[in-house]
Amino acid sequence: MLILSALALAQAAPQQGPMKTFGDWVVACDNVKRCEMTSLQPEGGDWSDDGWQMAVTRDAGPNGGWSIELIGEDAPKGVALKVEGAPADAIWRGDALTGAPAASLIAAMANGKAVVVRDGAGKAIGRISLTGSSASLRFIDAEQGRVGTVSAAVAKGAKPASAVPAAASLPVIASVRAAGTPVALSPALLNQLWTQSDCAENYEGESRPDVERHALGGGATLVLVPCGAGAYNFSTVPYVVKAGKVQVAAFDSSPGWTGDGPPMLVNAGFDAKTGEVGSYAKGRGIGDCGSAETYVWDGIRFRLTQARAMGECRGSINWLTVWRARAVAK
Repeated sequence: MLILSALALAQAAPQQGPMKTFGDWVVACDNVKRCEMTSLQPEGGDWSDDGWQMAVTRDAGPNGGWSIELIGEDAPKGVALKVEGAPADAIWRGDALTGAPAASLIAAMANGKAVVVRDGAGKAIGRISLTGSSASLRFIDAEQGRVGTVSAAVAKGAKPASAVPAAASLPVIASVRAAGTPVALSPALLNQLWTQSDCAENYEGESRPDVERHALGGGATLVLVPCGAGAYNFSTVPYVVKAGKVQVAAFDSSPGWTGDGPPMLVNAGFDAKTGEVGSYAKGRGIGDCGSAETYVWDGIRFRLTQARAMGECRGSINWLTVWRARAVAK
């Protein structure tokens, strides 16, 4: 029975989608083949020039369409996006570009050198490198099964769009609705948690931070034991207390920077309304790389509902989604 249970847990582990870097772009697809790509600051470039980025998304399936967003500090409406080296442009009106305008811009991006952002007077106010965008679009074609079809962005062929595989449904997780009151922790139990987690050594000679408690529902309480902090990341070890018993929280996919020790949540957050537990680990202070996960409690372990990541520390605040699931309260 124990072997069967272990096998069941292993089979249920989320298989996050792939992520690749091509030149000045990063591309990723999630577990249901919804794909995203986002621009990076060119390596060795002058980051002081501007902070413009472009984000591109395509849904899976024969009818999966494009969505393009311009990312920048207070990106003004009405600016023109012109592809250098290809005859295409579009006007940014503050909402995502979709439909024919997006498809036209994508077709040009595959052969262009850069997207130039121009204000109403025609002055260039931003430049987004397209180095690697064609390879990223080809990657999406392959992941979504579009190679050789008329719906491909780069790897086009004569096959109809109906030859593209149908979009898969999101996995459904039966979650426990957060309810009740978190249990009180006796001094003895608190001592046990500090000792068992090996987190006490991070606060020798100083007062220990408060231990957070959150009611998970069904009589279970999530306990977050502080375990050290840096300039922009605060780590905690999660425990579940129920019926007087304490155990390290179980996850179907490890959060944060979990290594050989217990699971470690980074900059943890708990939403009592949704019952979601979040971990947000920044690779550096400006938040242009790292990983983030969101979980729900199913009564036994925490189940991954979303995972986002950015492996390149090159100015992108647009982390890409590599896993999604839909939580339904029991």
